[in-house]
This record gives sequence, structure tokens and C-alpha cells, in this order.
Amino acid sequence: MSRKAGFGLIALISLLVCITAYCVNRGDSWFISALPGSVRLDPVSGKIIEDRPDIYTMQPLGDLLQKNWVYDSASVKLHAARGEYVSFQLVIGRTGDDILKDIYVELPPFASDQGSLSVAPEFFLEWSVKVDTISSGYEIASYGSGWYPDALIPLECLQTGPEKPSRLIYPLCLPDFRNRIDNQRYCVIWVDQFVPFQLEKAAPGVYSSEIRVTIDSHTKKIPVELKVWDFALPNGNTLAGNLQQSGFMRRLDENIELSVYQLLKKHRIVAVDPTYRPELEISSGGKIGDIDWSGYDRRLKKYFTGEAFTEKYGYSGPGYGEPIEWYLLPFNCWSDHRGSPRPGWPPVGTKDEERQPANRAAYVETIRRVREHVLSMVDPDKTRLVVFMNGLDESYYPEAWERMVYYGKMFKEHFPEAGHRVDGGYSQEAMETIHDAIDYWCCHSVGYNMETVQAYRKLGVTDWVYGPVLYERRGNSGVGSSTFIDLELTNERAISWACWKYRTLTWCSWGIGSEWSAAWYSPETWKHAISREGNPLRYRSFNGNALEVYSPGIVPGVDRPCPTIRLKNMRDGVEEYELMKILADLDGNSERADAVVDKIINKPFGKQSVGNLDVWSHDPQAWDAARVELGEMIGKGAK
Repeated sequence: MSRKAGFGLIALISLLVCITAYCVNRGDSWFISALPGSVRLDPVSGKIIEDRPDIYTMQPLGDLLQKNWVYDSASVKLHAARGEYVSFQLVIGRTGDDILKDIYVELPPFASDQGSLSVAPEFFLEWSVKVDTISSGYEIASYGSGWYPDALIPLECLQTGPEKPSRLIYPLCLPDFRNRIDNQRYCVIWVDQFVPFQLEKAAPGVYSSEIRVTIDSHTKKIPVELKVWDFALPNGNTLAGNLQQSGFMRRLDENIELSVYQLLKKHRIVAVDPTYRPELEISSGGKIGDIDWSGYDRRLKKYFTGEAFTEKYGYSGPGYGEPIEWYLLPFNCWSDHRGSPRPGWPPVGTKDEERQPANRAAYVETIRRVREHVLSMVDPDKTRLVVFMNGLDESYYPEAWERMVYYGKMFKEHFPEAGHRVDGGYSQEAMETIHDAIDYWCCHSVGYNMETVQAYRKLGVTDWVYGPVLYERRGNSGVGSSTFIDLELTNERAISWACWKYRTLTWCSWGIGSEWSAAWYSPETWKHAISREGNPLRYRSFNGNALEVYSPGIVPGVDRPCPTIRLKNMRDGVEEYELMKILADLDGNSERADAVVDKIINKPFGKQSVGNLDVWSHDPQAWDAARVELGEMIGKGAK
């Protein structure tokens, strides 16, 4: 046999093996396949939602259900470091009209010659929401109306398995009788695998398992291979990206509050709420009386000490035993900002009264007592303490700047462990006025121009960034959140990559669970009307904006807060930031890490990004390949 004929026969055999594996899964009335976690599947049409070369500069992704970069039509191949989550999606498709009932999914623990991983895989049912109206201002970038998988329901909430209770509440079936998707052809299960930090629990090497789906006593399988690199992500959270929503966490039932804090900790994200306050007594003469810390301590101490993230409270995963990374102190000032007068905390009068000697003394005394009590519980080297005067948020006039200076200097003198943060896009004139009195400048992404950022850094100000990541037009700056359902998934991931590229301290995004109950059936989580003199009333709505966690108690049987697919991708971005830092530390310079980032991220944020949709790669395979490239370089050692 000639060499050419031999190669031809080998190629033919390989092709037949792949086709056979795919066709076996396609047989009967149902089939299974696998997808990477960086794309979403339309549950009706089976189209990849992120496959949009008609919008972005990208090559068509092709039939990813047949073959993709984690699934070669025969098996799934994954890579992860210790201390890292890695994910993929299992797709169950029906080829006929029969309802697929009592679907059972299992994935035994990954094992190798050196033993098994001690952490079991986690399964989530993907719940889809129907977008009827695209997010305002994204007429080009939005993927349009239709069904989008978003909420992830832990399979523990469903009744699956060989032994069923006598009364089923939520069995797994296709179509999903709770989700009510007309003509649903596909059910998708999100699979998370956390790799333990400890070397003795996750030695480097290749681990194997297989994911199995059983319907009517018929089982189909896909082998899954996991390569564990010989290094670990830190247990701590370097970037500490944070979701901030005033009053959201504080108003939760304490058990649900704990669940949300733990859920976000697992995703290396910090929940921030500046409205936690002790009970403060003030006499009619304005004198500070007793402070009751009992309720405050009961709720917050376990987060300050890290105990909330230990086995005592049922926690396992990243950040084990580590406290929350950011805490916004309870202080505020009087404000008539945005239309309605509101007292500060402590309430020491209006802006015309706050500097009277007795009122100033009351404020300083409150600072002293809060400092003494908080520092008895908090290690400021692990939990960075921040003063955020919401009453002066995004205030662009000299009187407000002068008040920022007044309060900032007060805190520098009486609470030096706390950093003073101001939010917004401030002019050179404003920053020249306030820079000595602030520590952090949280800049809105539309105003995050590097020449301005570099100038303010020279003044000693440390920058954060918040707001949308993608700017079809300048008007997209009307929100403080970077999260949208009907934009591409990399929108959630890119903000952490951009922080590395620009050397930004961290990012902040407004909203944890905006409209988190109604969101199960209506994705328009933020909508409002704008009325300006001389112009007609204008309505705006945004899908999934300020929403990364869905409420328990809405879908029957779902008794815990549920993450979104977008939160999983946000987590990927944070983990990848850790990979960049590990590589740079290993090399003693950032050249190789920067080279990987520069292949993916162009120039998001600021004036150069407005109207430019190609501020990063829109190819999800390129993002995932970059992550593997970072891991492989770290695994091979310093250059």
C-alpha cells in the first residue's frame, strides 16, 4: 500500500469514527452533544446565539453541536488549574415530537491513576427568558428578540434520579413544563467542576469521567477528560470585581443573604451594599447617644471574619475562609441630589448646617466609634474599607467638590484605614480640587480615557471603572451596569480583561438582583421614562441589566438564589485575570501576559470606543484558546 493510500485510509477511518460517535448520539428520538461555556444555544432553533458575523467582524462558528473546541464529536476535553472552576454545557435534543420525560443526568467524579477529585461536579438546568424588545440603544449590537438561556437552576432543586418521590414537583423533561417555551427542541445542562486547591487532592495530570443521560432506561454517554495544570489560583481574590446595589443585600432574609454572599464568593465576585448601619441614637440637641451594634454584628461579623465562607456555614470553593474583599462603610451626607432631600448618616443637618461646630463634632464622634468597632472585627489588609458618599454621587459642580474635600479630609484624619471613593466622570478642574481628599476614583466607562486616567494617577488617585463595556453610541452610558442578556457573553468577561490591559485596580457594576423575582418571566430588569423640557417622553428598557442572580421562591421547587450564565462568564474573566497575574509574576514582567491580552482586547472604554463594536474579539473560541494558552505557559514555567 502506498503512503498516500495509507494516509487516506487512516483519514477515512478517523472520519467514520467521528461520524459514528455523532450519529449514535443522533439516533432514536433524542441525542446528546456538548458545548463550551462561552456560547448560548437557542432552545427552539438550536442556533448558536453568539454566531453573528452579520453584526461583528468574525468568522461563522459553524455547527457547534457536531464539533467544537471542547467537543470533537467523540469526547469533551477541559483544562483547569487547582482552585479554578471549569465548565461545559451538555445538550439534550429531541428529533421527534415525543415529550422526553424523567431525564436523568450524571457525571461520576473525575479520576486518574493518582486518585479521584474530591469535589463532585455541579449541574444546573438552563432556564430561558424571552426577549421581546431589545435593550435600548443597542439597535445594532443586540442579538434581537427571542429565547435566551440565562438563569441556572441547580439540579438538586429538581426531582431526578432512579428513585422518585410519590409526588413530583419539578421533574426534568423536554419540553420543560415550567419554562413554557413553545416548540422547545433542546434542553441544556450547565456543568461546573471546581478543582481543589490542595495539591494532594488534585495532583497534576489527566482525569477522566463520562457524562451520562438516561431516558426511558436508555443511556447515552460522552467521555470527559480534564487536564489539571501543575499550579493553583490563589485562594484570595486579587481583582475583587464587585456588584453594588444599595439596600439589596440588607433587605434580604438573613439566610438568603448568606446564600447570595456565598454564591458570589464562589464566582470570585464581591457583593457590595452601602446601607448596612447600626442603630444610632441622637438627642434632640444633636448629640450622639448610644450605638446598638447587635443587629449589625449578627449580620455582618461572619463576612468580616470569613467564617461565612467555611464549612460551618456549608461553604466550599474559592475564597474558603477569606473575608469579603470590599466593605462600604455606613457613612453618608445630606443630599438634595436628583430631586429629593435625604438626610446623611449620621444625620447632622443639611449642607448649610453640617459644618456647625456641634454637628461636625457629632459626625466626628460617630466616625471614631464606628472605626473602633469595625476595626475590632475587620482586618483592613484583607477587607478594604471604603467611604462612599452616595449623597455626592456623580456630582459635577463646584459646591459638591468642596463638600467632597470637607468629608474626605475628615475621614483621612479620623479613619485613616478607610479609602474615600468618588464615582463619575470628573473634569481636570474637579480633580485638581478633590484629589488630595480622595483615594479612589470610580470612573464611568464612557469617560475612561487613558490620557485622563494617567493624569489623575499622577495626582495619586487610584482608578476603578464602572458602566457598560460596549458602546454602540454615547447614549449607552445612561446605565451603571455592564450586564445585558441580549449582548454577547464576552461582554461579561471583557471587563476583567480590560482591567488588566489598563492596569485598573478593579471594576464595579451596578446591580446584583434588580427585579430578580419578576426576571424569571420578564427580562426587562430596568426600564424607565425620561422627560426633558422641549422633548417628547422617551422610554428605555434593558434586558438583564443589573441582574446576575435570580430570586428563590418563584419557580416551584427552586428554594435558593440562582446564578446566571452571564455570571459564570463574569467568573471566567476574573479567573483569567488571576492567570495573567500568575504568569506576569512568574516571568518577572508582563510581556507574555500582555501579548495574550492584546490579541483579544483592543481599546474598550472612553471616547475611542464609542461607535466601535470591534473593541475585542467576537470569536468565543479565541477567548477560550487564550485562557488555555495562559495556563499552558504557566505550567511550563518562567520564560
